[in-house]
Amino acid sequence: MELSKVVACLALILGAMLATGYARGDGPNGPAVRQTVQERLVAREAMQRAALAEHHRRKEDVTRLCNRPLYKPAELEACRAAYRKL
Repeated sequence: MELSKVVACLALILGAMLATGYARGDGPNGPAVRQTVQERLVAREAMQRAALAEHHRRKEDVTRLCNRPLYKPAELEACRAAYRKL
């Protein structure tokens, strides 16, 4: 019976230490690593702008390669490849 009380007390102490560690921010996502909401928003917007610019560039490639008569098989294959990347 004494052993079970000791184990229960240790479990409570470890649980309390773990909870306070997470509450204070100690750990892999501590204050030094954590980004603010504004920084994450700016980073996400930058990634979206870059993805949109890449999409427009690929769209222009498809327009340039495919909006003309395609006489040679190489031209047709270049058009298909650009369309697949779109």
